[in-house]
Amino acid sequence: MLLQRIALAASFALLANAAVAQGFSDNEASYRYQPFSKEPGTNRGQDIPKNILNFTHVDAGKYYIDNFFYMDILQSNHDDPANGAANTGATEVYTFWRGDLSNSKVFGGNLAVPGFLRDVTLQGGVDGNTKNTTFAPEKKDIVIGPNFHFDTPGFFNAAVHFYKEWNYNGIVGRSVDFNPTAEFEFVWLYPLDFTGLPMRLEGFTNVTLPKGRDGFGNQTATEMLFRSQITLDVGALFDKPHIYDAFVGYQWWINKFGNNHTTTVGAYETTPYFGVGVHF
Repeated sequence: MLLQRIALAASFALLANAAVAQGFSDNEASYRYQPFSKEPGTNRGQDIPKNILNFTHVDAGKYYIDNFFYMDILQSNHDDPANGAANTGATEVYTFWRGDLSNSKVFGGNLAVPGFLRDVTLQGGVDGNTKNTTFAPEKKDIVIGPNFHFDTPGFFNAAVHFYKEWNYNGIVGRSVDFNPTAEFEFVWLYPLDFTGLPMRLEGFTNVTLPKGRDGFGNQTATEMLFRSQITLDVGALFDKPHIYDAFVGYQWWINKFGNNHTTTVGAYETTPYFGVGVHF
């Protein structure tokens, strides 16, 4: 199957602020370039450059739920062609939402453990995508489970989710109902104050356990996506903090979309990336 998930995309940069005072809100538009992307079963497993536009929104606690939403628009080159257009690259739109319900905010309980946990929230979310390839994926999934906010410099969160996905396989012409499984999301951000510059190390790891058979009848494998980057708050260098960002990072993806990388070309991806963003 195609497009199991682009996982958290730019979420790690803004979720660091999700624990601040009620009413916090932030938006960011960004661009990033990935020169060595892969698509399972596409381009004989060779590299596929991608230009990616992103919109991200985060708000904290206005209705007792901390929200994170993003939308990626990913443009491949002709090595990942649009359906019926061999010289035109495919376009994908991927959306992602996560909401955290805090026990301390709603019920007044305190699950914090000083020096270990700041909070435990109930996290739920949905993903969805569409892409104009022959495969024509139409991913929809739901997740729900606890999210542990550890008491560290910056932040480190670990979520344990029930995961259920539905998708479409245009090559065989049928919808695919995957088995429920478990999914784990780890998100972090650490200030790099020792550099003397307004920089931070941020990233995430996403793990999805096997979810049954795909539309071709193949057994899915455990998928892992790791992404981490160093971000420079360029605006802070000119006394305008939290407006302009520049970043460089690295992405590692094994068994992409649940395809076993030992039997499917293009199911193992390793690529640097770089980009810029603006908050508003």
